[in-house]
Amino acid sequence: MAMTDIMQASYAQMLDQQDELAEFRSRFIIDDPSLIYLDGNSLGRLPIKTAEQLQQTVQILWGSRLIRGWNEGWMTLQEYIGGKVAQLIGAQANEVAIADSTSVNLYKLALAALYARPDRHKIVTDDLNFPSDLYVLQGAAKQAGRPCRIQVVPSHDGIHGPVEGLAAAIDDDTALVSLSHTAFKSSYTYDMVAITALAQRAGAMMLWDLSHSAGAVPCALNQANADLAVGCTYKYLNGGPGAPAFLYVRQDLQDELDNPISGWMGQKEMFNFELE
Repeated sequence: MAMTDIMQASYAQMLDQQDELAEFRSRFIIDDPSLIYLDGNSLGRLPIKTAEQLQQTVQILWGSRLIRGWNEGWMTLQEYIGGKVAQLIGAQANEVAIADSTSVNLYKLALAALYARPDRHKIVTDDLNFPSDLYVLQGAAKQAGRPCRIQVVPSHDGIHGPVEGLAAAIDDDTALVSLSHTAFKSSYTYDMVAITALAQRAGAMMLWDLSHSAGAVPCALNQANADLAVGCTYKYLNGGPGAPAFLYVRQDLQDELDNPISGWMGQKEMFNFELE
C-alpha cells in the first residue's frame, strides 16, 4: 500500500472518530464488520433493540398477555409510532398514522383526493415516480366515479424532476398531483415547498411519497403546507421486512376527506358493531 493511501486511510479514520453520529453504529446488528452496507434504500439494518423487542412481543405481549394486550397499548400503537414518524417528516403527531402498506395508503389518499375534487378529471405525476405508484394512481382513476386521466410528465434527462413540465401540466382540471419526493432512480429531490404551492395555486391536492426520503433527507410537510403523504418504514426507518407503512393527512383536512376503505378501525365507535 502506498504511503498516500495509508495517510488517506488514517485521515478517514480520524474523521470517523470525530463524527458525532459514529456511536450509532453500535446500536445495530453487524455480523460482518468487513461488509460496507449501502442498500438502506431497500432494507435498513436491524437495530439491536428491535430484536429484543420482537422477543418480548412474542414471549410476553402475545405469549403471556394474550387478548389482554389489546388494552395494554396495542390499540394505540399506530398513533404512538405515527407520532414518532411525524418528528422525522415535519408533521404534527396527530397527522400521521401507521397503517397498511404504502400502496394501500396511496390508494386511499389518492381516491380521497379525487372525491374531494369532483369537478376535476386529471392526475399529474412524472416518469421518475416509483412504478407501483403509477399502478395505484391508474387504479384510483378507474374508481373515481367519473372519467379521469393521468398525465405523466417526462424528465428531460431521466435524472432531474421536470419542474417546468409539471408547471405547464397542472391546470384548473387537475384534481391531484402525486410525486415521489426523492426519485428512486436518481435521488433527485423535489423542492417540496415550491411544488406543493404550484399544485395548490391551481386548486389541486398534493400527495407526496416519502418512501425514499423519510429518514434519509429532510422532510417538512407542515412547512410546505402539504395536503397528503405516504411512506414506508422498512427502508431508512429500519422497520424491517413486512413493517407497516405510514400516511399523513394535514389536520384541517381530516374531517373533510372521506376514507374510501371504511373498515372496522375506520369507525368512531368501533365496538358498537352497528350494521352501518
